[in-house]
Amino acid sequence: MRRYFALFFLLNVCIAYTFAVSSDSINVLLKELDEYIDKKDYYIQLRENRIETLKQKLPTAADESAKLNIYSSLFDEYKSYVYDSAYVYAEKCLRLADKIGEPNKIIEAKRCVAFCYLSSGLFKESYDIMTSIDVSEAPDHVKREYYALIARLYYDMADYNNGEPFSAGYIRQGIQYCDSAITYQSVESPNMWSTVGLKRMQQRDFPAAIDAFQTLLHSPNLDEHTSAIATSSLGFIYWSMGDVNKGALYLIKAAISDIKSATKEAVALQNLANILYTTGDVSRANRYVRLAMEDANFYNARHRKIQISAILPIIEKERLGMVENQRNNLMVFAILVSFLFILLLVATIVIYKQVNRLRNARGTIRLQNKSLKSTNIKLTEANAIKDEYIVQSLYGKSEYIDRMENLYRTINRKITARQYDDIRSYLKESDLKKERENMYSSFDETFLRIFPDFIEEYNQLFRPEDAIILDANRALTPELRIFALIRLGINETERIAKFLDYSVNTINTYKTKVKNKSIIPNEQFEQKIMAIKSVRITPH
Repeated sequence: MRRYFALFFLLNVCIAYTFAVSSDSINVLLKELDEYIDKKDYYIQLRENRIETLKQKLPTAADESAKLNIYSSLFDEYKSYVYDSAYVYAEKCLRLADKIGEPNKIIEAKRCVAFCYLSSGLFKESYDIMTSIDVSEAPDHVKREYYALIARLYYDMADYNNGEPFSAGYIRQGIQYCDSAITYQSVESPNMWSTVGLKRMQQRDFPAAIDAFQTLLHSPNLDEHTSAIATSSLGFIYWSMGDVNKGALYLIKAAISDIKSATKEAVALQNLANILYTTGDVSRANRYVRLAMEDANFYNARHRKIQISAILPIIEKERLGMVENQRNNLMVFAILVSFLFILLLVATIVIYKQVNRLRNARGTIRLQNKSLKSTNIKLTEANAIKDEYIVQSLYGKSEYIDRMENLYRTINRKITARQYDDIRSYLKESDLKKERENMYSSFDETFLRIFPDFIEEYNQLFRPEDAIILDANRALTPELRIFALIRLGINETERIAKFLDYSVNTINTYKTKVKNKSIIPNEQFEQKIMAIKSVRITPH
């Protein structure tokens, strides 16, 4: 039992060490990938330079065969870089090959056109042109390229449909065409192991596929693009087998090779973003999937954009959620630290200065708390009384003016009846108007002292050209008085009309006119008015 326990412990240590080394390797490679991403414009410029060099050779081409070779080379430069340009030169190859009349050149040109369709997601168009090609009389290297491309077409259609019964049929046909392509390749050829690896991968024979792609990677003079295909395939295989670390390692290497070869038609970054998302590195996953979308848009690969669009919102949502959580945690942490700092500072001062008076201080604090509560209650009552007094005072003045009007009418009737003739000379209607104006002036002054920001906040509910500017006497307009009374809690139109000496219809007309001019909905206008804050008035 001891021996088994020791063996089990040693096995766990080895597994943990392997995982740690693998994780460290991933972090190192991710930093390297980020550095290559920062330098991707340099590798793009290298490809652009090669393209420009080829274009400069076109005017000096010796004959149409030489020009066809240049067109073919330009297609090779563009085929994994920019779909539109690759298609242009594939079409030029096809037209020139038709003009020259060489069957093998025509087949090659049609294959180039089909490759463009396939790479951009136009599977039907690619299928139509591939099935129109007759390679029965073509040389072995033409058949090899033809069968390899049509095998990829079926595999891509299987991935795109991703469902039965179509996918299984497409994969079976792809495997048959892989077998045909293999018969025309030598064991030493890198293309041989690339085709074998692709076939085994589709057959889900992952160990055999790994052997094939590893053999391909050890081939001499392997170019970056082929290396990217091999490592990307290995990354996908290991990921499918559940070995996330190895899958990530190979996908990172594939992404680096894609950048070094300035390849825009690739899936390594997209698959790497998927792995990083599942392992919790959402920020990097979001960055990589966006770069993959940029490449797909640059190349104009329709099916790639659809695939990336399916995972981009998921990763972005997770990233935004993490950012929101981090912000909330940071805010809570900052508040907690600030509170603890203030608490520590206060506690230090209190302990330092009053350690010998702690018991008395506690009693004093209790008494002060009681006094503070009592004071708060009194202040609340005083505020309520003050508000009620203001309202009652305003209505008292209004009623007073009404009584005075009745008195004036009575006296006037007596004068008309030739009673108390000496009284008429002392009474004038203008005295009542002046009394009412004094009341309004007192109301305006009191209200603006309680709500000093009322005019400014009121004007924010309108366009600048509709803003109200008070005169030198700071007298409120009728509209302002209506909503000032509403702010004080007087909502009854009859009471407002009585105070302002208007009819109810006039009050309603004023309110409707003001609300229609406002920039906010009518039903929310009075809520905004009620939200205007008051200040505490120090009694004189």
